[in-house]
Amino acid sequence: MVFNAKEFTKAGLKIPLLVGGATTSKMHTAVKLDGIYKNDQVLHVLDASRSVVVVQKLLSEDKAEYVADIKAEYEDLRKEYYDGQKDKTFISLAKARSKALKTDWANLRITQPKFLGTKVYENYDLKKLVDYIDWDPFFQTW
Repeated sequence: MVFNAKEFTKAGLKIPLLVGGATTSKMHTAVKLDGIYKNDQVLHVLDASRSVVVVQKLLSEDKAEYVADIKAEYEDLRKEYYDGQKDKTFISLAKARSKALKTDWANLRITQPKFLGTKVYENYDLKKLVDYIDWDPFFQTW
């Protein structure tokens, strides 16, 4: 589904827009979405599990204060973003292309790996792998 914030706003819809996960950040939400979607309910959530808390706040008696706090935070983020843009200098497209990586594939010697494909280890003692496993993602998920 393609989301068109201007069409939602024109239609007078007051649907909260919760954005998050791996596709965006709080800064992106503040700079690119909050300014377009005019219903004062654009909210960044880290992942779907946190959206329940956000929706509860939107349905609570403290909704106006909550949304105002988010708006103020987004305004600060936008200011920070645009202040950072002032110091950027850009080069011309021609100059950027002149700095492109130049490779000589005809004369490049690439060492072939000793083994290509899938290798199956049967009856391998998995205890040998335990010290190499990063358990943090598992524990963060659970």
